[in-house]
This record gives sequence, structure tokens and C-alpha cells, in this order.
Amino acid sequence: MLYSIYNNGKKYGYLGFDWKQIISEFGESMDTRFDVNEFPRSYKSLWKTPIRVSFDDCEGLNGSAIPDIAEHQGRLFLNTKAYDVLYDLLKNDGEFLPVIYELGEGFMFNPLSLANSQSDLDLKLCVKNEWGDVENIAFNEDNVKRFTIFKTEYDRYYSVYCQDCVKTAVEQSGLKGVIFTPDLGNYLGSPESTEESN
Repeated sequence: MLYSIYNNGKKYGYLGFDWKQIISEFGESMDTRFDVNEFPRSYKSLWKTPIRVSFDDCEGLNGSAIPDIAEHQGRLFLNTKAYDVLYDLLKNDGEFLPVIYELGEGFMFNPLSLANSQSDLDLKLCVKNEWGDVENIAFNEDNVKRFTIFKTEYDRYYSVYCQDCVKTAVEQSGLKGVIFTPDLGNYLGSPESTEESN
């Protein structure tokens, strides 16, 4: 089974980047900045030093707790515990980029595996509304078994999708901060379709 991964914003702070450091490292162009560009490209050669990130409550719109794992534009923040749990599962589908945050060291996982071919997507079940926003996305699950975690151009690479083994590893390890939903690409799906990590 496949899942979308989203933040549990009711309990946990929103991931923010040190924008001055980002501009210093990657330049001002939106095409190269990691914090605002979700396009799947490798940053490993550009990532010279750990990037500073932090979690805040977005003026009361989010919770204030610091998560073990967080989603940001189709990428994942992992504290060291989450990194240790998920490294072997994710290592073939992207890169781990070092960050520092309020509680120490962590990583941003940058997914680079892409499900973009017509055989990957079940286009009969993929739906966008009149503004081009994704209302539903579906994959041919046999064709995307080669990925543990991946992104797709269909939603402009904005979300991250994973196999059941990622959800299981997060839940069994007690990692906190994200919600898994089988209602792919639809964060506002019905409450009964979402499952929160412990």
C-alpha cells in the first residue's frame, strides 16, 4: 500500500530555514534555493556545511513541539533517531543532507526517485481541479515497487509518497511528527483516511 506523508501541524512546529544561509550557499534564484524549490535535483555537491533549520508555531497556526520527522515540500527532516531508523530504507531513493536545529544535528532527506512514466501513474484515477490542483493521484503499485519513497511531476513534485514499510518503521520506532494517509495527494482527505504517527 502507498501513502502520502504530511506534517502533524496540530502538534508540531513548522520547519523553517535560515534564509540568509540558504542565499549564501545557493544564491538568490528560486531555481537553486533548497527552501523554496521542490524540483528533484541533487544538492549534495552544493551542500558545503550543515544548514540551520528551526521549528516554530507560525504565529499560532501550528503546534510548538519539535518533531522527530517532518515533511517540507516533498522532502523530509530527520533527527538522528529518525535517520538511524530510516537510513537503510531510504538510501537508494535520494540523499541525506546535514542540518542543525534546536536540539542538535539532523538531516534533510531529498528524494530523487521519480514516478513519472505513464506506466507509473494510473491516469484514469488521477484528478486535478479547474485550477490544476491535485484532488486525487493514483499509481500502478506494481510499477512503483522499485521505490521505497518517491515524488512525481504530476503534483509538481510537491508531495512525497512511500511504501508501507516506511510507515511501519516510523510507527514501530515511535517517531513523532508526521501523518500518513492512503488518500494520495489530498492532505484534506477524510479524517478516517489519515493515520498519525505515535
